[in-house]
Amino acid sequence: MAASIAPVPEGAAPAGDASTGSASAAAASKSSSRPRDPDSAVALLHAAGDDVEALAEAIAEAAFLDATPGDHRQKLRAARTRLRNLNAAAARADKADRSPHAKYEYSAAEFEALTGQYEKLNWRMVSKPGGATVKPDDFYRLYALHMQATRGDNTGERPMWAERGGLDFEGRARWDAWTALRGTDAAKARLRFVKLFHEFAPAALYRDTRAAVLSALAPAGPADAPAGPVAGV
Repeated sequence: MAASIAPVPEGAAPAGDASTGSASAAAASKSSSRPRDPDSAVALLHAAGDDVEALAEAIAEAAFLDATPGDHRQKLRAARTRLRNLNAAAARADKADRSPHAKYEYSAAEFEALTGQYEKLNWRMVSKPGGATVKPDDFYRLYALHMQATRGDNTGERPMWAERGGLDFEGRARWDAWTALRGTDAAKARLRFVKLFHEFAPAALYRDTRAAVLSALAPAGPADAPAGPVAGV
């Protein structure tokens, strides 16, 4: 994921930190026009995953849950803790742990080309009980953003059993990731897909071949630059 650090929308911004204050204000402004539905707000928190910008925005949109004691408020507080931990981890991360493909800005014009490539990457496999294997979480986040952008909300039933017996870990991982994006706008999903394709950690792959994929694309946005705040995501 990206090494850029998003503000934690909890409490006042540190003195003199104008960028933190303006980012929080922008997220709060976006949230003012959205429906204040607790379940939808929690779904957005989950869908953001480890994307610090998306998580910061979702937290700002879910701030109204502070006034409602119960499970929804606890999930909001857990999301804030997750964001603080992500920010701390990003601050400590070595450059080797960061994607060399990250940019300052991204263009949704790359979406069509990249959706034909992400499943072909050399993803690492993670073992599950019973000998089943799944891919890293970033694969399922890409899959979910692809499906949300092209098909909208997931309306299928959650898979249970694999063809050869045992739980269908692969099918359930795809279903869970897509369902968590319910209500996400298609245009936002396209841009978030492009951003994630560039920024997920190389450790998710046995061999990172994204450079070849990205170099084959026709110029569709700003030139590459060191990782930093991402506009419009």
